[in-house]
Parts: sequence; structure tokens; C-alpha cells
Amino acid sequence: MLQEAGRRENEVRRKDEEVRLKEEAAHAKEEEIRRKEEERRRWEELNSLEDLTNDVQGRLSYPSASGGFGDIWKCVLVKSNRAVQVAVKTIRSFESDNEESVRKNAKRVRRELTIWGRLKHDRILPLWGVANDFGPYPAMICPWADNGALTGFLERQQDRLSYQDKFSLLNDIALGLQYLHSKSVVHGDLTGSNVLINGQGQACLADFGLSTIIVEFIGTSYFTNSIWGNIRWAATELYEVPDNATLTTECDVYSFGSIILQVLTSKVPYYNVKKDIAVLAQVIKGMKPEPPKESRIAQGHWNFIQRCWLPRASRPSAGEIVAFVGYERRALSF
Repeated sequence: MLQEAGRRENEVRRKDEEVRLKEEAAHAKEEEIRRKEEERRRWEELNSLEDLTNDVQGRLSYPSASGGFGDIWKCVLVKSNRAVQVAVKTIRSFESDNEESVRKNAKRVRRELTIWGRLKHDRILPLWGVANDFGPYPAMICPWADNGALTGFLERQQDRLSYQDKFSLLNDIALGLQYLHSKSVVHGDLTGSNVLINGQGQACLADFGLSTIIVEFIGTSYFTNSIWGNIRWAATELYEVPDNATLTTECDVYSFGSIILQVLTSKVPYYNVKKDIAVLAQVIKGMKPEPPKESRIAQGHWNFIQRCWLPRASRPSAGEIVAFVGYERRALSF
């Protein structure tokens, strides 16, 4: 009798345990499905670029500007009964006769632009979406910067900008660079042409990562030509062995040193050297840019610029740059 009761009790326990295990398995399965759905939703959210092809209007016969990798068109984005000026940036096709390469490269462009689309910061030019009727590759749609690029802005405003105004610009650029590096993104082409000034006089970083894309399309010949055009800002190590040049965050820091010099003097680095070939000769000799004598850069500012131009391992981090610029900006407000 006792044995029978014990057997029944064990049977009940066994069934209860089976039920519990089945419930746990069902719960685990539901949790796995929920997790995968959440991952899928998040992936789609992060990796989707809004197609604004049908919302872009006012395309002119010729682009507003042209560069080494493509063209910039000034257009109007009309959406939700609201119109706003935008820059539509295209990537030129270097392999238009090879449909397979163009198709593969178009996918590569879209993946890279997705990274840009994920970046959200006040000092980073936002990527609002893409248009698919400006050539074989997705065209980038960004807000139009009313005050243009940094170089032209400084030339036009040099007599109106105070030192505090200039350090406000540097603070914008430093914060944008710090954000990029925190996301493991190398700008790779930080120059006076790729810092844009909006209508409020604030600086935003643009066109980061595009050099890397083009290099993968057509090889280092583009990269060599690209750094030729940006030799006044680019890190010296990129010219030592151009075919094996690697863009790093330290390259961005070197370029930021050149940006500081440009902002504080309102003149491009090597301002007194007209031809890039002559600039290259100075770079090869290890000669760094010098500030105009009339600029009267403070010694502490000049020392920090030179720190940015040290060998890679000795250059400050983006965080140190933000701290330095922020401190100097605050000091000027007293």
C-alpha cells in the first residue's frame, strides 16, 4: 500500500516536472522569437536609407560643384507640403562599361551610406536619404549648407570673426570628430572643403568615408590623386608610401591641427605656396606649415597645433582636442 502511494507520488512529480520543462521550453522559444524579431526590426531600422527619389525637385542642367569623386547638385526636397533646399551628392561611375562591377559597387555604397545614416550628432551633416536617378550609385541627400565650405567662409568673414567666433567653429569641428571616432569612424579627408557652415554659422563635418569607398572601386590611384588635392591638410605619413597608405584616426588628428591653423589665420596651410607640387616638396623635406607673421597666434595654440603634427603615436586623441578647444573657448569668454 505504501509502495503504491509512493509510486503514484513519484508519477505525479514526474508529470509536474515534464509540464514545467515544457513550459520553460515554450517560454524560451517565445523569448528567442521575440529577440530575433527585435534584432530584425533594429537591423532594418539601422540599415534602411529612405528613398527620396520622387521627392527631389528643381534639378538644374549642371551641378553646383564638382570634386574628385562626383558632383553636388543644389535641389529642393518637397515632402509633407514642405520644401527645403538640399545638396544631392553623387559618386561618379569609373566603370560604366562593366555592369557587374557597377552593381556590386552600388551595394557597397549603400552599405557605407547606411553607416552615415546611423550617425546622429549636431556637428555631423545628416544624411536624410538617397536618390536613385542621379547615376548608377545612390546619391546622398543632405541639407544645404547656406554658408558653404569652411575655406570660403573664412575668406569672406575673416575681418568679422573674433577669436571667440573662431574657437566656436573649432569646438564644433572637434565635437564632430570626437563623435566619429567614438563610433569607430575615420573621416579620412578632413579639409577646409569638407567642413560645412550652416546658416547659423555652425560647422558640420561632411563627406567622411567616401575616399575609402572610391579606393575600393578603382584602387589606390584615386587615393593618391585625392591626397594630392588635400596635401595642405593631410597627414605626412600618407605621402611616404602612398600605395600602402592607411587612413587612421591619427590622420584625422593631424588634419585637425591644420584646420586649427586655417581657422585661426583664415588662410589655408602653406598659404604662401601656390602650387601643390611645391607643397609636396616641403612635406617630403619635413617642413610644416607656418602661420602668417601678422596672425599673432598665441604660443599655447601654436604648441597644440604642433602636437597634432607629431608622429602618430604622440598625437593627442579627439578627447584631448575637445578638452583643449573647450578650455580655450571658455577662457576667451571671460
